[in-house]
Amino acid sequence: MIKRIEKIAGSFVRVLNRMIENHKVPRKYGLDELIYPSEIHTIMIIGGKQGLGVADLAGRLGITKGAVSQMVNRLVDKGFINKSQDPDNGKRVILELTNKGKIAYYSHEKMHEETDKELIKYLKSLKAKELSVIEKFFEHAEQGIEKRNET
Repeated sequence: MIKRIEKIAGSFVRVLNRMIENHKVPRKYGLDELIYPSEIHTIMIIGGKQGLGVADLAGRLGITKGAVSQMVNRLVDKGFINKSQDPDNGKRVILELTNKGKIAYYSHEKMHEETDKELIKYLKSLKAKELSVIEKFFEHAEQGIEKRNET
C-alpha cells in the first residue's frame, strides 16, 4: 500500500512540475507574436466576464491591484485590451478585449478544447463516487499547498 501511495505522490509531483514548466512557455494564440501564460490567463478572465475592473481582475487572479495594473498596461501596449471609464463610477476603469485580444481568447479556448478532450472524455466515463474521490484528492492537495505557502 505504501509503495502505491508513493507512486501516486510521485505522479502528482511530476504533473505539477510539467504544468509549472508549461506555464513558463509563451505561445502564439492565433497571432504572430508570443503571449506569455500570465498574459493569456489575464486575457481569458477579461474575455470571459464583461465589465471587469482592475480590482475584480486582481481578485480573480489572486494578485495585488498593483500587479494587475502592470499587466493591464502591458496588454494595452500590446493591443490586446482597452481601458475605458465606467460611466457609473468615474474612478473605476473597465477592461475589454480588442479584436486582437479576442483572437487570442478564442484561439486559447480552442487549444484547450483540443488538448483537454481526452481528459474530459475520461472524467465523463467515471461514476459519481469516483469523481468525488478525485475532487477530495484535489481539495486536500490544495489545502496542503496553502499550508506550505503560509510557512
